[in-house]
Amino acid sequence: MKTTTILPLLLLLGAAACTTPPTQFLLDAPTSQMRLAPRVSSIEVRSISLPQYASAADGIALLQADGSVTTDPKEVWADTPERGATLALVRNLAAITGARVAADPWPFSDLPAVSVNVTVERFLASETGRLELAGAYAISPVVSSLRDRGGRFDIVVPLPENAGTAERARAHGQAIQQLAEDIARRLAG
Repeated sequence: MKTTTILPLLLLLGAAACTTPPTQFLLDAPTSQMRLAPRVSSIEVRSISLPQYASAADGIALLQADGSVTTDPKEVWADTPERGATLALVRNLAAITGARVAADPWPFSDLPAVSVNVTVERFLASETGRLELAGAYAISPVVSSLRDRGGRFDIVVPLPENAGTAERARAHGQAIQQLAEDIARRLAG
């Protein structure tokens, strides 16, 4: 009788031991070489708002030819996409502007000069060989005389033919780098 109760348990444990963990990819933007002098000395970046498919933890989204969006649960982001994208934007804005830049919540005792809010409408690679990052941003003064400003962005990063997940992850980072350059131009102008 003991054999019949132990056998299913052993089979379940054996199956669990055979599963492989998903491959994790960083949403890591290369650091921009652009350098601009901003009109402010400090910048707060609010958490980037991503569409549900781009913020899902169960896989990296891919737009199929028929318009459907799919994910592979065996290939996932190493961090939450919102956090990864926000920190990549912070790092690039700091490198480009030389200003004090931090993610919300603002960690310093003095208030930031401006706050940047990014809302993403589209952020995914497609089978047609491109990654799209589209949406809008708003720059609001906190303790500066800079006037409200904002803009829309529609960034396309070409992908190599038959791009795999690693190439698509790199393209996500390149798109964030280009977004940082766009926002830095608005802060300098």
